[in-house]
Amino acid sequence: MSWRRNARILWICNFIISGSMSMIMPFLPLFLMDMGVPHGKEVSMWTGMIFSATFLSAAIMAPVWGAVADKYGQKTNLVRAGIGMGIINILMFFTTTPLYLLVLRFVFGFFSGFITVSYSYLSKTTPREELGKAIGFLYTGGMSGGIIGPLFGGALSDWFGYHTVFAVTGGLMIITVLLVQWLLPPDRVEVAAGEVRKTGTFREVLANPNLTILFFATFAIQTATMSTSSMMSIFVRSIVGDVNNLAFLAGLVTSVTGIANIIGSPILGRLGDRFGQSKILPIIMFCTGLVIFQQVWTDSIYPLYAWRFCQGLLLGGMLPSIQTLIKKRSPDFISGRSYGLNSSCQFLGNLTGPLIGGFIAGHFSVSYVFVFSGLVLILGSAIVKWRIPLRGENKKAA
Repeated sequence: MSWRRNARILWICNFIISGSMSMIMPFLPLFLMDMGVPHGKEVSMWTGMIFSATFLSAAIMAPVWGAVADKYGQKTNLVRAGIGMGIINILMFFTTTPLYLLVLRFVFGFFSGFITVSYSYLSKTTPREELGKAIGFLYTGGMSGGIIGPLFGGALSDWFGYHTVFAVTGGLMIITVLLVQWLLPPDRVEVAAGEVRKTGTFREVLANPNLTILFFATFAIQTATMSTSSMMSIFVRSIVGDVNNLAFLAGLVTSVTGIANIIGSPILGRLGDRFGQSKILPIIMFCTGLVIFQQVWTDSIYPLYAWRFCQGLLLGGMLPSIQTLIKKRSPDFISGRSYGLNSSCQFLGNLTGPLIGGFIAGHFSVSYVFVFSGLVLILGSAIVKWRIPLRGENKKAA
């Protein structure tokens, strides 16, 4: 079966999953107040705990699911994630207290990882010379869903209430399971040379210096980007003041970045296939750090949109490059564990970034969050450049 067909099917699945997950989270504080949580510090506390709970449990379980994938295949892992996420979302329909929602969001994290697993599946079914382009294309599916999801979720919330959104998202996630089960062929389960059914170990993954530096790069990228994204509404407010359409202006910043991601990802993916992801990745990280630095001195909303668009173009090439390099630098029989550990680093970055961003903004100034983010990416680019050796694969650099 053509890898292009697999990529298109997974693009639709990632669009649905990402859109579903982003339908309710931007409106989580409103949902909590609708359940009776007092406005102010208490809402902020519950929002932070509920938002972080999923990333914490997901980081714990990602390596475990990676090991399951090495043994049973990535298609099985996709079905597992879709069913678990869908059922938990449907249960959220019956939420009546913030504690109940917190517990369900924590359990939700145990089953998450569909999008990361989709990268691993596609990497196993795509020719190496097309891998960067394929993963770059797949990345746009998740980004597109993340842009559309909040708009659709907001409309559903206004028309039918917040609880209905959970039922809809759960049903959509179950639909992705049907698409995977009916339309995707099983992926081949690899075994180590000379072994009958024995798969690799996490020790083998962590002993590979190429992989450990890629895990570091993932954590650094997510920490840097999430630290600024979590503080964006506060930064926009510092620029435009208390205007009536503050939420719209802040949301537009996110949309501009996401649209640029969709444009930049396939372009940078093709460049990676041509010149090598190990060459492209540190350059993109360095340039992104410089672009983020420029936002420190931004005092108008329109230059901010321009810088965020440039940042989005570059961001679209970083994580796909890492996903491609993980495939190229790890044997097939440990690829599931490799992607699982990388997913853990991504979730930990999602958890750490907002915490650091909030600390810096609270104790110093929100502008210093951009200084932190830019420094992390620039220093990270130097470490990645130094630690990942260039290596030819299929007559092309990896």
